[in-house]
Amino acid sequence: MTKPKLAFSPLIVEEFCKLCDWTHEVWLHHRELFDNNPRAEELNKASFTGAEFRRLAIISQEYSILQIAKLHDPAVSFGNITLTIDYMVTYGGWSKTVLDRLRGLQEKLDTFAKPLREARHKILSHNDLAAIVAGNTLGAFPNGEDVKYFETLKEFVNVVHDEVLEGTCLLFDTLVKNDVVAFLAAIKTSTSN
Repeated sequence: MTKPKLAFSPLIVEEFCKLCDWTHEVWLHHRELFDNNPRAEELNKASFTGAEFRRLAIISQEYSILQIAKLHDPAVSFGNITLTIDYMVTYGGWSKTVLDRLRGLQEKLDTFAKPLREARHKILSHNDLAAIVAGNTLGAFPNGEDVKYFETLKEFVNVVHDEVLEGTCLLFDTLVKNDVVAFLAAIKTSTSN
């Protein structure tokens, strides 16, 4: 049985995969540099690096949240088509089986992203007065849910990739961990001189 002709060109699928991969990379970068870094407390407290380390942590976290939230924009926003999860589900021309699978994955992804989208709308993209004055934490999620999110996103990307380009998407590697280790070694070397 031949696959039905789908609405997406290989270029659109490749660009979508790259966006998802970039989102994964910036999240993993933040996680390794700030959350999983055995020297994080030392760098945070040090008089010569503390302020900058905390500033970079906020910038990295906000950017990671923003990238995830952008993947969850509606397919059409203010008359513009956006390359998002919703766009891939809505306009793919998928078979019922594939569409059902993508919708199930989308639902899981949306559940995680909902509080992040609130943070985006209230703090990251706008300076919502009520949110600022309230001082509540926006965008929080239970420990480990971010890992599950990216496992689900990878599954979503692989379904789309396989249907259009046939085969698994070769992105979503963890090489950024090596970059973080090298960066931290460079910081240690430069601060010990």
